[in-house]
Amino acid sequence: MFVDYTKIKVKSGKGGDGASTFRREKYVPRGGPDGGDGGNGGSVFAIGDKKINTLLDLYYKKIYVAEDGGRGMGSNKHGKKGEDVYIKVPLGTVVKDPSDNSVLGEIINDGEKLLLVKGGKGGRGNARFKSSTRQAPRFYEKGEPGEEKELIFELKIIADAGIIGKANAGKSTLLSRISNTHPKIADYPFTTLVPVLGIVRFIDFRDVVVADIPGLIEGASKGKGLGFEFLRHIERARIFIHLVDPTQGDAFENYKMINKELEAYDKKLLKKPQIVVINKIDLLKEDEIKKIKTEFKKKKITPVFISAKENIGLEELLNKLYNIIKDIPVEIPREEIQKSFEEKDKLELVKIEENIFQLKSKKIEKYVAMLDFNNIETLSVFRKFLNKNKIDDFLKANGVKSGDIVVIGNKDFIFEE
Repeated sequence: MFVDYTKIKVKSGKGGDGASTFRREKYVPRGGPDGGDGGNGGSVFAIGDKKINTLLDLYYKKIYVAEDGGRGMGSNKHGKKGEDVYIKVPLGTVVKDPSDNSVLGEIINDGEKLLLVKGGKGGRGNARFKSSTRQAPRFYEKGEPGEEKELIFELKIIADAGIIGKANAGKSTLLSRISNTHPKIADYPFTTLVPVLGIVRFIDFRDVVVADIPGLIEGASKGKGLGFEFLRHIERARIFIHLVDPTQGDAFENYKMINKELEAYDKKLLKKPQIVVINKIDLLKEDEIKKIKTEFKKKKITPVFISAKENIGLEELLNKLYNIIKDIPVEIPREEIQKSFEEKDKLELVKIEENIFQLKSKKIEKYVAMLDFNNIETLSVFRKFLNKNKIDDFLKANGVKSGDIVVIGNKDFIFEE
């Protein structure tokens, strides 16, 4: 089963809590705090694997959760780091934000890693808070919460050349004749329902990956049939082998229709070089071939005439493919990253109702979640944090008065000037 689009949920591990402990050794007077830090939570990564060519595993397993960090211990022992999770994906996988379909990142190379959600930081133990004025702090931090996201994974296959054309034009037969692959071949439309890759080997040149793209129909760029699913796979091809079946009506009109769909989907596709190939010439009369040549010549196009079934003209086609592709840079164009996985923190104040406000900031919300407000020392530490970040000034400037309630995360605070 070929899967090229799926949604999954990823969740990073929570950081481990710091420890609040004190040395109690017989010959160590005034032992002092020795609580260790919590371990960082595990992160979730996508990693490219050249042996995979489908998102099938992600289709069946929808949730990936990394391990939480371990709790800190006495004697300044730090907690264990949570295990990371690596999701293997095929090369050419694009990761998107489902809220607006914006591109967050992609995997092009074997072994390339993409951080999806970062593990929470481990909380600091009480040994971290010892100072000249605070000799025996009981204060510690809880672990930072992990992140949770829903993401779209979309595969755009990576091929040097894409064979495009209408259904039943003979694309699978052509691929089977020029490469090492054996796709399903039958004499009816839409035999190929998923892209098929083949390797074409040239003497004194690298292997060339050729993709058989399922047949396009009029309206494919608007999603008709399986248009979007098919068209996404030709975006990365460096050259098109445009296969035309002259037995399916006017050859030039069929050629124009396919190009019209490419342009409607993405105008940049028409800038890619095309080798126009007229297939099934074994079924044509000589005067029919001449008529097709003349029609294309008017547009300054010189097609290659072949019969994939009868092995006619394939050497000329391969020579033309070699002469064009050898001069095209091998580097694969990357997707434009439209949004960062970690957006910049924004400080916002929302008025919920009279005398009740909500302070929104990922940085502050995470910090509040790490505090243990049952500990008597926490409020003084939190007050220092607010002063350092000038939060009081921000609240007053935005209309918050003494006695008003300020909500941060899942905690309510009474504001006092």
